[in-house]
Amino acid sequence: MPNLTGKLLGKVSVDMFLAKGGMAEVYIGTHTTLHRSVAVKFLKADLQEDSELRERFEREARVIAMLRHPNIVQIFDFDSYQNQPYLVMEYVPGTSLGAYLRELHRRNERLDLMQVRNLLNKIASALNYAHLSNVVHRDVKPANILLTSRSTPVSADQPLPEDVEPILTDFGLVRFTQSSTQTSTGAITGTPAYMSPEQARGDRVDTRTDVYSLGVTVYEMLAGRVPFEADSTMGVLHKQIYEPPPPIEGVSDRIREVLDRALEKDPNQRFQTPLEFAEAFEAALAGITEAETMNVSFGMGKSIIMPRPYPTSSAANRNRLLAYGIFGIVSVLTVLGTLTVMRMSASQKEASVTAIPALTEPAAIPPEAPSIEPLGVLRFQDGSNTADQVTFSSGNLPPPPPGTRYEAWLFADDGETLFSIGVITFNTDNRASLTFVDPAGRNLLTFYHGMQITIEPNPDNNPNPSNDVAFLAILPQGGFTHVRHLLSEFASTPNQTPFMLGLRHDADLLNRLAQTMLTSFEAGEEENVRLTAEQMLNLIIGSQNPEYKDWNGNGAIDDLSDGFGLLLNGSNTGYIQGTFSHANLSRQSPDATENMLAHGEHVMIAAENVNGWTAQLRDQLIAVAGSGSLSEAESAIRQAVVLADQILNGVDINGNENIEAIPGEGGVVTAYEHAYYMADILLLP
Repeated sequence: MPNLTGKLLGKVSVDMFLAKGGMAEVYIGTHTTLHRSVAVKFLKADLQEDSELRERFEREARVIAMLRHPNIVQIFDFDSYQNQPYLVMEYVPGTSLGAYLRELHRRNERLDLMQVRNLLNKIASALNYAHLSNVVHRDVKPANILLTSRSTPVSADQPLPEDVEPILTDFGLVRFTQSSTQTSTGAITGTPAYMSPEQARGDRVDTRTDVYSLGVTVYEMLAGRVPFEADSTMGVLHKQIYEPPPPIEGVSDRIREVLDRALEKDPNQRFQTPLEFAEAFEAALAGITEAETMNVSFGMGKSIIMPRPYPTSSAANRNRLLAYGIFGIVSVLTVLGTLTVMRMSASQKEASVTAIPALTEPAAIPPEAPSIEPLGVLRFQDGSNTADQVTFSSGNLPPPPPGTRYEAWLFADDGETLFSIGVITFNTDNRASLTFVDPAGRNLLTFYHGMQITIEPNPDNNPNPSNDVAFLAILPQGGFTHVRHLLSEFASTPNQTPFMLGLRHDADLLNRLAQTMLTSFEAGEEENVRLTAEQMLNLIIGSQNPEYKDWNGNGAIDDLSDGFGLLLNGSNTGYIQGTFSHANLSRQSPDATENMLAHGEHVMIAAENVNGWTAQLRDQLIAVAGSGSLSEAESAIRQAVVLADQILNGVDINGNENIEAIPGEGGVVTAYEHAYYMADILLLP
């Protein structure tokens, strides 16, 4: 995008560049007739050809233009410059709630409860107004809430002014409640840490998804962290769907009950409007503040005064004292919220394993279909080695009878052998879990395809399983065979390397080599640049390709990989095509589970993305190898670095801070995650 500073766009003089996001660049300007500062938001030039993103940008303009609320950002104009659409919006001086919370939590401080209440009330009012206008935001989070003040500039390292105002912004993911379509069937849009369970599944959403996201935002204000964190995007989405929010240390039961209800998995059990949530929070807070103003007697004449759970700023203390005077006369009200486990409707397949809800548009289920509540999931993972670890988690596994315990066993291919992975434990919230890492570092997917849970005496000195089987789940042979070809072994590849692991290894290697090539270029080391380009080229095209050769003329064919190639070469399918084919074969198997169907498709989409980017990278590397000088090769080198990173990590083309298994986004890391999800064993009653 060209530098727009100093340009006159209609009635706006562009003054300076402000910030860059996933979809847009923002400038500060001056409206020449309104005589006020404005923000000018441009859709990025490289996204112009994406009709869906352009339509999303234009939809944001239409939506904000029809909303008039003091806590929603205002829009003044929508136009285009050299075919690049832009919004002229209210400029909100200050900082985002996200930036403010990061700085506050870095100092191990939290917002005062009264400040949380004030912010919640105003954000809830803005959302409620939007909902009454048939608008669902779908991306409520601290980063999309600006903090401003008429009296004092808001800074991330200073206490919040007493007249701070939150301004809801970034309506780029908005949809209308009466709309009968989604942005993209089955696509997940939003920010994973703040998504509602229905949003994480790719289901159609309504206004209650904003209630959930607002609940996550309030949770973060109180806890200093979001409720659900994981090493991967899919891990976060899984927790959003299945796990209850962990309790916040130092927060009263009243507040916790309100948060639990705001974060209910089932939208019908959630607060139905943002105002209901805000009113319940205020009622719970009234009970806390009354309790804090008096000594409460317990038993033998002992007195307890409720402690303040964490440090607050001086402005927060002033707000607290003021609020105590106000709320001291309010009756104690308790809002009861119950934590329920989401119930999912699913058709039971012939196999005894069904799927975690797929991240695609769910199939319609007839009213008479039974509601099946999954009890837990067993997931294969990488521990010290490939697939040498399994974890089991459940939020609703019934406890074993008194005097007994559950022991979990992996079910071997012979249909008889059981391998103990340990005793399932329950925490104080009655959540069951188990983690096992194979001491020999074996790939457990090679030997086992099911899970059995037995009831054993407690304590139990017998190493053999009892005959009292509580639960059994087995992956079907047809579909699982091809999952093994992705993650366990395949006879026709070098060292029987499974396709997904070969692809992940080579993508990692490509990315490292690309960085080495760039470093060598910047150091003026032409010989190393050409050597690295050859290594990358031969890795991509494979040893059975006629172009597999000594590209740099040093007398040796340099290749750091196993020669199987990423692309099709001779009788070698290459790791990309092999990954695509076996994900597809698993899906086509008559006994495929819903996870194999859904996540197999995600693997295929990511593999198609990788295939296109790899072909582009090959062409750039050929340009490097054939260049006459380093300066001539510079553009191809830099494009190769970008493509190698894209192949491995994917790219967030829609700017929603989430790399998804959709065309143009997911790369090898995404495919790798979804390949493991194909092997998930879901435990049913």
